[in-house]
Parts: sequence; C-alpha cells; structure tokens
Amino acid sequence: MGSLPAAATLTVQDQYIGAPQPIKVIVIGAGISGIAFSYKAQFLEGVEYVIYEKNADVGGTWLESRYPGCSCDIPAHSYSYPWVGNPEWSKVYAGAEEIWDFYRQRAKEYGLYEHAKFNQRVIGAEWDDDSGRWTIKVQDAASGRITVDSAEVVLNCAGVLNQWKWPDIQGLHSFGGTLVHTGNYPQGLDLAGKRVAVIGAGSSAIQVVPTIQPIVKSLVTFARSPTWVAPQFVGRLATDGRSTKYTEAQKEQFRTDPERLVAYRREIDQELNSRFPNFYKNSPAQKMSREIVEKSMREQLAKMDPALREQLIPDFDVGCRRVTPGEGYLEALQQDNVEVVRTPIQEVTPDGVVTREGKVYSVDVIIAATGYDTSYVPGFQLTGRNGVDLAKRWKQTGAEAYFTCAVPDMPNYFMVVGPNTPISNGSLMPSIEAQVDFALSFVDQIQRQGVKSAVVSQSATTEFNDHKDAVMELLTFSGNCNSWYKGGTSTGRIVGPWPGSVNHFLESIRNPRLQDFEYTYRTQNRFMYLGKGLSARDLAKDNLGWYIRG
Repeated sequence: MGSLPAAATLTVQDQYIGAPQPIKVIVIGAGISGIAFSYKAQFLEGVEYVIYEKNADVGGTWLESRYPGCSCDIPAHSYSYPWVGNPEWSKVYAGAEEIWDFYRQRAKEYGLYEHAKFNQRVIGAEWDDDSGRWTIKVQDAASGRITVDSAEVVLNCAGVLNQWKWPDIQGLHSFGGTLVHTGNYPQGLDLAGKRVAVIGAGSSAIQVVPTIQPIVKSLVTFARSPTWVAPQFVGRLATDGRSTKYTEAQKEQFRTDPERLVAYRREIDQELNSRFPNFYKNSPAQKMSREIVEKSMREQLAKMDPALREQLIPDFDVGCRRVTPGEGYLEALQQDNVEVVRTPIQEVTPDGVVTREGKVYSVDVIIAATGYDTSYVPGFQLTGRNGVDLAKRWKQTGAEAYFTCAVPDMPNYFMVVGPNTPISNGSLMPSIEAQVDFALSFVDQIQRQGVKSAVVSQSATTEFNDHKDAVMELLTFSGNCNSWYKGGTSTGRIVGPWPGSVNHFLESIRNPRLQDFEYTYRTQNRFMYLGKGLSARDLAKDNLGWYIRG
C-alpha cells in the first residue's frame, strides 16, 4: 500500500526534533522582573534579547523610590529570588538602597548589562501578522531620537509601579515652595526646620511621616482615607522592630551553611503565605486579623483625641486596601509638631494648601505620597492583531488579562506583574519567576516547534476573568473601600491582587493551558519540527538509555 499523495508534497527537514531556531525577544524594563529574565536567559540556546530601560540603570522602583524611610515591608530574605539567597542582608527589613544594590549585583552577574539599553523609553509597539514580529519604537531620553527594533516576542517587565502620578488637585503646580513626589524624590532635599505637608496615607506616606517628623518644624499630613496599619509582617523575627539588624554571627552562619539560609527563608515564606485565609470575608481568620490590627492601632493612638482616633480606624475589612506595617507612624501623628487633616483639599496656592473648609496651611515643602498610575494601561501605544490598541481597549473596559500574563489580540506578547498578580498575597518573588517561566514556555514553542504566533483567545480570557470576579466577591479585596486594587474606585473590577494564595497562583500557571491559545505556524505542516526522526541525544550518542530509573 503506497503512502498518501499529500505526503509526497511535504518536505522533511534535515534536523533533529525541536532543533532551536534563532529568535529575538525584546524586554521592556530592567527592574526586578527584567533582571529575573536575564537570569533565565543564561540557559537559553539561540535566543537573542535586548532590554530597553527608561532609566539610567537597573532596579526599576527601587532605583526611583528613594524617599525618606523607603524600605520593603516584608523581610528582606523573602524579597530575593527563589533561586538565590543573600546572606549579607544587614537588616530584617532592608532599605531601598540596599535592595537596589543587591539587584544591581544580580544584573551584573546574569549579564544583563551586555543586553540592556538605558535611557531608552519604549513609545510604541505594533504587531505584523505577515512577518510574525513586533516592531518597537524607542525614544532616547537625551536626544529624543526615535529608533526602531523588531522581534518575534515582546516581554513587558515594566510592572505596575512605574508611572508615578501627581494628585489631581487644582493649582498644585502653582506652589511656590518645593513640590516633590515620593516616586521621584530628589536626593539631598533638606527638610530640617521646614514646614512640610504630606498628601496621602498609603504605604509611602506611612514610611515618610515617622522618618521626617523628628526633624521638621511642623508637619501637616492630609489623610483623606483611613488605612489599616498593621504590626510588622513576621515581626517575631525582628526583636527590635524595623531597626532589627542581623549580627555578624548570624550572617556568617548564613554564609557557611546554605541549608540554614534556605530553611530560614522558607520559615519566613511559610508565615507570610499562611496569612492568606485572613482575606476571606467573615471568616474566623479575618475576624481575628481585624481584632489584632484594631487593638494594635488603638493602643498606638491612645494619646490622640478620641474623635480623630475613630476617624483613623477603618470601618472596612482588613485587606480591602493594602495592609501596611507602619512602625512609628501612628505615634508620629500624635506629636506636637504634627497635625492630621481629614478634610479634603480644595486647592494648592503659591503659599500652601487650602482645604474645602477654607482653612489655609502655609508650608515650605509639599510631598505628594500619592502613588502611581495603577490602571495597568501601557504607557505606550500597543497595537496588536487587527489594529487593536490595548491602551484604548483597557481605558474603556479596565485591565483584563489572562492569568496576568497574556492578552487577546496581542500575539507573542507577555507580561510580568500584569493585572491580578499576587501583589498582596505574600512575597512577589516566586510569582515573578513563574510568570517569566510562563512566557519562556511560549518562547520555546516559537523557537523549536515552528510556531509563528501564539495568542490567548478572547473566550478563555473572558471566562477566566468571570471566575476571578466571582472569587473576589468572597475576599476582602472586594470590600466597601476606595482602593487602587479597583482602579481607584470603591466598586470597580479588581485588577490588583490574585484571587487566591501565592501557592494557588504558582500551581495555576505551572502548566500553561495550551488549549486556550490560538496558533499559527511558519511551516507548511505544524509537525515539521519533528525532523527526520532523530533526537539531539541520538546525534551525540549521549546516554541513550537515560530513561531507565530502576
């Protein structure tokens, strides 16, 4: 019996199965996620990559955020990649400069600097179906000159905390004193003896206020919304609070006993991850969490006017807004040189801040601790299949991704720390690794299986988000509070945290659901990557009985 006629027209490629073809990846951002990619890229064969970074160096948020008191609110040993510990952390809760230096050293170690182009801002990306490539427009920060690059894959590692924004307050930029933002804080700003206003009551304000309170002449903190200010995360390991340092003996033990360091890091993450049940509405864990945090706040605010104290204690569930440890913050609010203002701001004048009640606060410095654009809308024009502009779509619908990593109509485009990443569910580090691995699984298909494009379907994305929304109704993230988790609203769709624990997230994307993706191929037959019947092992005659295990 002869072969089928179609087989006669098929060309068998003279290669072993899955022989890697050269491809290119463009990475946007050299923050922690971009550095993580550079680590993984060391083990890739035939993958060229370039990282475009808008800043002058690596580090992202930790390069930019240098406001007074800036530090990580989870233990530093949990804030390093799962594959590498740091026995040299000086404190339990490391400061911004130490964190940045650690990641800069990792970038050097992983070879990122050989692939990075700094002071280069991506301003546009457009997909071409015919070539199966993205065309990227990049603008040089100094000259404004625009260059063009292209690649089969784009990995957006810009994250969510990369576009700081001024508050929308009338007359803000008419202020005649010094106006700064915590996301772009100038080094060397002397606040000693100054009259200072801090706008905001989120995580950055909670770190700024107690740091500057002892040195300023007067401090007015405009705290429109109450916030749950929690005890330190894994505080039992920090006997002296946020100032707790590791002794030289402890660091030496971490250096000489790597297994002890791993065990210590796992102990921290065990405790961090065990907190997730606290986020289920009306659960015993949530009730206990609220009792603990409220009791702590009341004790720390004992000297405050009772009426003001009640305004500062939230009436929503713990976790509805980001829970923030705030050692010294509540105590600072009760000092003689501090005034807490709950009345909304009407305007800013050349002399200071005016509230809606008409009260004028004359100040020398205004610090806007008002956060970032957390809409997840790309800061550049991203045009995918059929001319779909993602920024325009998301501005209308809100950010809607598939397992935080992929978007319909955007072939070969992946995100790290996209919408609904586990940003408040525990340490972010294992989730960053999982998202990079998710993207690289598709890079592998494109490189080794003749895939031209892979794009998640709209139906899968819609169903995923419907399920995500349903789960969020069970969690305090969807509670009755104004939160950036909900796009700065009290009732909007939740685009912030993941609808589950860190371990739930890791399991959910460990094995990508390929059935949710649509594929096109560069070859006339999708199975041409199988080659002429040999594997790389066959050609090398290397350990051809590797599968025998017992």
